[in-house]
Amino acid sequence: MNLYKSLSAIYHEMYQSLFDYKQEFNFYHATLQRFSSKEIIEYGCGTGNLAKLFLDSGYHYLGVDLNQEMLNIAKESLPNTNFVVGDLKTFETTKQFDCALITGRTISYLTRNEEVLMSFKNIANNIKDQGVFIFDAIDASVLFDNFDERQNETTIGNYKRISTSKKNLKTGWTWDWNSEYFEKKGNRLESLGKDHSVVRAFTKDEIKLFLTMSGFELLEVIDKETYMWKDHYFIAKKK
Repeated sequence: MNLYKSLSAIYHEMYQSLFDYKQEFNFYHATLQRFSSKEIIEYGCGTGNLAKLFLDSGYHYLGVDLNQEMLNIAKESLPNTNFVVGDLKTFETTKQFDCALITGRTISYLTRNEEVLMSFKNIANNIKDQGVFIFDAIDASVLFDNFDERQNETTIGNYKRISTSKKNLKTGWTWDWNSEYFEKKGNRLESLGKDHSVVRAFTKDEIKLFLTMSGFELLEVIDKETYMWKDHYFIAKKK
């Protein structure tokens, strides 16, 4: 996925406006306080937009991302923060945390059932007994009830994204998401690069089953405000 590699700087510039990180942090912060969680591991931490808010609020924090390019940007603004390259399915910690977060709909890139189970079971090993697991996922029931294959255009400052979605359903509630990124140069648009990814949505029942099979109990499902695609937060506890 070029978006998180060669286009990582463009991602950082555009997605700070597309996502309301302060609002998202406020949700996590309120939930973590409910469970008295102070030590957190964030998977899919990206360029560190949430990390700064967690650190400013006194959390003991570890950020994990699959792409070094994203972490390079995060380390520029937060040089003394613990950021490491790691895969959801295999990353092991030397200590267990109070809470694990998968942020930014990172779960969408786990397109096969075995990948979801491997990831959830691995995360269970990285948090304490009765530890909390919080993540967001796109709602397949809403998305595929009226799937939109029209071209979409998004402009942030001098940057523009043109994207299309097309169903494939090969490994679940999945679709192909293709996008091209541009920068405005005078009166013309200059292409910065293209990205292709296969993305997955989930039904609530699927998520509950994956959690149960991985040693978690689903506690709550909460609607999430988002700029694209219906989304939910899932809150679970390690048994």
